[in-house]
Amino acid sequence: MRKLVISGSSKLYERALYWRGYFEGRGYEVIDWPRPIFENEDPLAETPPAPGLPLGRLIRQGEATYADRLTKVYQQYYKHLDQTDTFFLMNEDKNGIEGYIGPGAIAELTYTVIGNLNRGRKVDIQILKMPSKEQNCYDEVKFWLDQDWIKVYRRPTGKKATVPVPDDTPKSSTPSSDNSEDASVPEPDPLPTTSAAPGTIAPVSLPQSERHGFFGFGSKNIDILTCKKKCLKSLTPEVREYLNILSDEFPSWLLKYIATPEMQRLSTVSMVNIDYNALYNLTGFNSVFQHSIAVALIIWNFTHDKIQTLAGLFHDIASPAFKHAIDYMNEDSERQESLEEHTAEIIRNSRAITRQLKRDGILASEVSDYHVYPIADNEAPGLAADRLEYTFSNGLFLFSTLELSKVKEYYNNLTILKNESGLDELGFKDADTCIDFVQTTLPQFAIYNSDKSRLIIQFTADILKSMINSGYLSSDDLFVMSEREIIDWILSCGDRTLSEAFRQYQRATNIYTGATAKKNCYCTSVKGKIRYVVPLVSVPSDNDKEEPTTERITTISRKIDSAIKSHLNTKFSKYVGFDFDFKPYTE
Repeated sequence: MRKLVISGSSKLYERALYWRGYFEGRGYEVIDWPRPIFENEDPLAETPPAPGLPLGRLIRQGEATYADRLTKVYQQYYKHLDQTDTFFLMNEDKNGIEGYIGPGAIAELTYTVIGNLNRGRKVDIQILKMPSKEQNCYDEVKFWLDQDWIKVYRRPTGKKATVPVPDDTPKSSTPSSDNSEDASVPEPDPLPTTSAAPGTIAPVSLPQSERHGFFGFGSKNIDILTCKKKCLKSLTPEVREYLNILSDEFPSWLLKYIATPEMQRLSTVSMVNIDYNALYNLTGFNSVFQHSIAVALIIWNFTHDKIQTLAGLFHDIASPAFKHAIDYMNEDSERQESLEEHTAEIIRNSRAITRQLKRDGILASEVSDYHVYPIADNEAPGLAADRLEYTFSNGLFLFSTLELSKVKEYYNNLTILKNESGLDELGFKDADTCIDFVQTTLPQFAIYNSDKSRLIIQFTADILKSMINSGYLSSDDLFVMSEREIIDWILSCGDRTLSEAFRQYQRATNIYTGATAKKNCYCTSVKGKIRYVVPLVSVPSDNDKEEPTTERITTISRKIDSAIKSHLNTKFSKYVGFDFDFKPYTE
């Protein structure tokens, strides 16, 4: 975990506590920050006091013990400056002065800059804002900024900040300790990959049977219904019951990976991106986090292969807030795969994940592409863990088209069959269950590419791109902030055009559809991804001595064949829109 020191006026103690909590929530270990001198605080304590801890009476200048205690504060603070990886100058406005930097703070900033120049240190130095020109330190600070020795902290606006992330690199992370099973704190900067450096030996990929690792195949299972591990706290009792259906075993080794910050972040990312408005009366929330765990359990249930299971767990790890809306923003509305290229990068840059993979004798490259494992994923309209899972969970938790009893009935009828290409694929043991599955879930697939859904996702993409183009958000923020935080920010960003457009979108109860664009309103033309499944079915042979064959359900049932064709031939409106006017901001 990277260490961070906050600098600034001790009179702004409450703001310092705010920034301490802010950075700790984003993966830093804050080892010192400005605060007054209290009677019961040990200035030389290695561990700073927790916020809110009663520290006794405030010691003021002129008291007998003040000088001695202040000297110790200086000693400890500058010791921490020598230990830190990041220096953050909290130069908030003070006494009517913009970006105030006092004598103590400029001394600490200077010390850190000189440490980088003369002692070979590589401290990341950030200041909250540019100081006003009337301050004596203005010329020095401006010179340091011009030399790129320090940086002004990047943030959407003056009220919210985000940890800087290198261009095109999603956030990576690390647990608080090697043995922390419930680590959930993000690492702010990318970390070394598992690739071998020149002159070193790359990790050897062991045969599956020899991979035991820290949590090997002999590890115990957990009871998902009662497990109180912190990394599973976002899972509701209903979700846990569902997960319990997907696998009789929930291997405990999986918790180490679930607990990583990259996985925990997904608990606030929605699966379908048609939430947060009045057009759909969704019954709940389905997160990418619980989807990913469920996909992993389906794979584990049918293969008991650790590598394939982890590939399934990580398959959506590159999802930012408003997952598919970002695909639309990237002009990838039909395939919705624009984010997948970052999957391997995020895994390699995560110290938490790569540490566990190394212990388990697994290479990052083996779990970075779930497409290579046909039980995890395959070409539509085949049935694989990913497609099966979101059909189950969205039906259960969003659309109320499924009940647990039905999910259990369908799931218990599944097995591994060989498809037309000779590859493994999930399929049904009998045709009747398969027919019922397709009939029940096909209306759900129709929702994903409907006029309403395409409009909602494209509007979300346009409002997010407008926020980014106007400087209120950055692309990196989509990997740091939750969807609800971003919505709050849209509504309070200060840009009335953006906030009012979003409010009207939230209140809208009907949409425009037509063959031509409607003037004086938000109107768009966009294609979506057509989703559907045509499962395999095991067909018994007339001759008891011959092996069963496999066929697509459309060759067995004319009714299903007709329904699938009707689904694929659905006519969608060329233009869709809202009654209110909104023109997305362009670069």
